[in-house]
Amino acid sequence: MRLILPCLAGSALALAACSALTPAEIPMDTYAIVASKAVMDDPVWKAATVDVLAAKHPGARLIVWEREVGEAKEALAAAQPSFTAFVVRPEQAGVRLTVAVSNLCRALDGDPYVDTFWGVVTGYDPAAAEALAKAGPIAIERALDCAGCDLTAFRKTWRYSEDHRGTMNLWERGVTDAVRDVPCDTDNTLGVLDRLQRDRVQFMTTSGHATQHDWQMGYCGPNMALVHKDGRLVARDTKKVDRPAGSDEPKVYFGTGNCLIGDVDKPDCMALSWMRDGGARQFMGYTVTTWFGAQGWGTQGLFVDTAGLCTANEAFHFTNTGIVEKIRGYGIPDMMDFRLGELARVNLPVTPGMAAWRQAQAKAGLPDAELQKRMQERIGHLHDRDVVCFYGDPALDARIADGRWAVRPPYVDSDGALVLTVEARPGVRARDAVWLRLPGSWAYDPAAVEASEALGEPDLALDNMLRFPAAAPKAGDVYTVRLPGAARKGL
Repeated sequence: MRLILPCLAGSALALAACSALTPAEIPMDTYAIVASKAVMDDPVWKAATVDVLAAKHPGARLIVWEREVGEAKEALAAAQPSFTAFVVRPEQAGVRLTVAVSNLCRALDGDPYVDTFWGVVTGYDPAAAEALAKAGPIAIERALDCAGCDLTAFRKTWRYSEDHRGTMNLWERGVTDAVRDVPCDTDNTLGVLDRLQRDRVQFMTTSGHATQHDWQMGYCGPNMALVHKDGRLVARDTKKVDRPAGSDEPKVYFGTGNCLIGDVDKPDCMALSWMRDGGARQFMGYTVTTWFGAQGWGTQGLFVDTAGLCTANEAFHFTNTGIVEKIRGYGIPDMMDFRLGELARVNLPVTPGMAAWRQAQAKAGLPDAELQKRMQERIGHLHDRDVVCFYGDPALDARIADGRWAVRPPYVDSDGALVLTVEARPGVRARDAVWLRLPGSWAYDPAAVEASEALGEPDLALDNMLRFPAAAPKAGDVYTVRLPGAARKGL
């Protein structure tokens, strides 16, 4: 078992700022707003975003950058905030900002994992950005799935498959005893509009072909598409008839398997249209082409399969941490050091160390098919590490309602230990990895972590999260994790 020692991995500045807990203290999350000077210099944009977030998160630290977002590194490293909102104008968003923010947020101490749970707050215009900043909790009950997630995690779910036409899947807890096949039109335009506008879904996940400017449903012949115009969503059927596709129901959107849909190449694009016109208060999407899918499919799987255990943002960052741990486990040092520089339509990063590893494996006689598979895994994880963007307030509590897990507030017990508590509920699945976020950044002894037997032992004990890889929970049971001697890092 590998345990990461947070104190040894943390920066000297952060360790100097550790503070002990007092019994009965409720550990509070901390928040940073990292805003571009372009936002701060525009009174309308500042009022709609920075001022709204500051009012929503009292005590938030404000950090301003002028030329590049990396200028915020020193202040963020000192603060070690639980959450960080990167506030930018739309022309500053997109793939380059995503790569820069992803790397920055893993570089605030000595370990290679995400040090603050981040999200990008922007919009087609100030009013759209304000909707993200103001967004309140979303208890997700109704979902539209176009990417093959587990429908039974939600109260009511509709699915239009990317591989089949003419059949819709329907699940409604307490009404249907199994997922049902329901006949539908081979052109799914009206069905999708009904789900968005009549049924008011709160979670949507998609795959299929996409760019910054459209989403094409499915791979098996002509079907509908979603496009945009002037920041508004438009549903286009197979006869090229356009219909308004807006929905004001607050929702989370995962572009799980879509290429490019998370890239903001200009203000009028799919991502910002979803946030302005589609009710998306959080949005996850690839900013480049996707082919391996570890970040997108991993986030969807963790969020849905352990329903209720983590928020959408937590699922995103837990998944990213797992990808980094995969890369670390490959044992090729320059993979950890790799930073995506030249951005192309298709990015296939191969470091000199990876090339040497491939040559050595071939020389040792590893069969070509197996070598190709292992090389693809290494390239794929490196590809996915930094190119998926998460938009929205990262502290927003958007999670599946009445899920398989319930999370209770953390507290400090009479011995001064930080205590995390979760409850397993009906439908909970054994052997799913259980990830728990700590309320901020902490120094503690990983060897001293005490967890309920059903959770097992953590294989990652980091300063802001824990992973239990092989939990065996039972519905109705409550599980605790104690961190004796934990001390908060940061200011």
